[in-house]
Amino acid sequence: MHPQRKPPAIIYAAKSTEDKRGSIATQLEDCRAFIEREDMEEEGHYADEAASAWSGDRGPELAAALDHAERLGATLVVQHSDRLARGDAMRARHLIEIYLWARKVGVSLRSVQDDSTFENLIMAAVMGERNTEDSRRKSEAVKAGLARRRAKGKYSGSRPYGLTWKRNAADERELVRDPTEGPIVERIVAEFLAGTSQLRIAQNLHADGIRTARGGIWRQGTVRNILANPTIAGLIRDGDDLIGAEHEAIIDRETWDQVQALRGAKARTHRRGRPSSGRHLFRKGFLRCGECGEPMVPRTARNRSGSISEFYLCHGRALDPDSCDMPPTKRADVDAAVFAYFEQVGLDLDATREQLSEAVARKVAEVRALREAAEHEAQEATERLARVKRDYTHGELTAAEWRELRADLEPEREAAAAKVERFREQLARTEASAAVSDAEAELVEQMASIRAAVAGEITDASSIEAVRSALLRLFDGFRLHRGAPERAHVELIAERWIEPVISEESLAGRVGEQPVLDRMPLGQAANNCYAALLL
Repeated sequence: MHPQRKPPAIIYAAKSTEDKRGSIATQLEDCRAFIEREDMEEEGHYADEAASAWSGDRGPELAAALDHAERLGATLVVQHSDRLARGDAMRARHLIEIYLWARKVGVSLRSVQDDSTFENLIMAAVMGERNTEDSRRKSEAVKAGLARRRAKGKYSGSRPYGLTWKRNAADERELVRDPTEGPIVERIVAEFLAGTSQLRIAQNLHADGIRTARGGIWRQGTVRNILANPTIAGLIRDGDDLIGAEHEAIIDRETWDQVQALRGAKARTHRRGRPSSGRHLFRKGFLRCGECGEPMVPRTARNRSGSISEFYLCHGRALDPDSCDMPPTKRADVDAAVFAYFEQVGLDLDATREQLSEAVARKVAEVRALREAAEHEAQEATERLARVKRDYTHGELTAAEWRELRADLEPEREAAAAKVERFREQLARTEASAAVSDAEAELVEQMASIRAAVAGEITDASSIEAVRSALLRLFDGFRLHRGAPERAHVELIAERWIEPVISEESLAGRVGEQPVLDRMPLGQAANNCYAALLL
């Protein structure tokens, strides 16, 4: 006679959030003890982590457990009925739904802590309502707690890039500036304000061997999230408002406001369509026709002789030649005139000199932080190898184990040491550049480069981007008019002139009837990040 087979049981455990304290392991242990008491045999176990039963239907492991129990006709065992469902049957599954499913397919439901729940339909419905109400109460309590933290200026959420968690004297977790990532945030902000695109910033960081918080590759979205995160300016969100936080800021509020203004300006001028292959300063509707209001779109054409012609074309006239009288206008005429106007009324040369000097200092701080992080990594690699060697010397490891571990650890130590040496060399070059840097000469060279780029004498995308970024901060746009000028304008060519539409945020005051622009420095992307010094 073969011994009678015990009834099969499937175990399911779950945690709504990350399981930092071993809750799932405890649930599994309780369920196994219950199965043993009930003389059943475990046929499998499943567990979902960070899967809510209040805002969702748990995770894929619950679906797998239900399927397994149905195929075997087994008993599904949980620590408590709320591991299965806590929803209100609208946003998430109600416990009664699982109870009815189990009755239909012949699966028994058992619970370690509230086994009477599954005795009948009424008990399952009542306990399901209790689980739902318990989750609703906890949800409201969490919301209230987060609101109280925000009111005190305390940040709640995952660690933002550039900041790190640290325990204070009261053993409370608080945000502080990360010594390695903080300079990277400053670099991202400086390059963005200098006119570098988010995609180019990400590409530069990747080229420099800098990793994201998770050790991955930089993407445009990663840069965008950092620029949009108020925590870098010592702020936290409270609904639609920003309030001061108690943690240290990486950038000041004025710089944060400039970043958001530039992001908003770029969003306003974003348009779909074919990009121009030329060196046009104006794109995406930032220059409009004063006759019909349509965008002046950048166009590049090549004639039969092979020479290239760059111009702005009224989009309205392109669609319907009879709708507008604005003729095509040379790109170089428009761009050079606007740059000359900007240099006269909107550019602070003294601040630009200071900005150039600060760019080198910022780069030195960034490379020094990377070197220190690499030194720490190398020290840890050396200590790991030393511990393994000590264990071998004391007889705790065999010769074969020592050789295998050494083969893994020695390359790690050598790679870390090489990384340290690379950053030391980079820091020496950067500091040498800082020592001989002449801000006045840099400024003259930078302005000459930008003028040449705008005039079309050279192709320098970073120079044009720097001017475009500055114009976006100061102006809401420009309009190209025909005829004689009647008000503040930019002289262009005979019978054509440009009207600047000044941004309200850029006004510092008025002199009589004329607005006064809040003059600002012009960051130039290539000089600000000192690309030639990077590895």
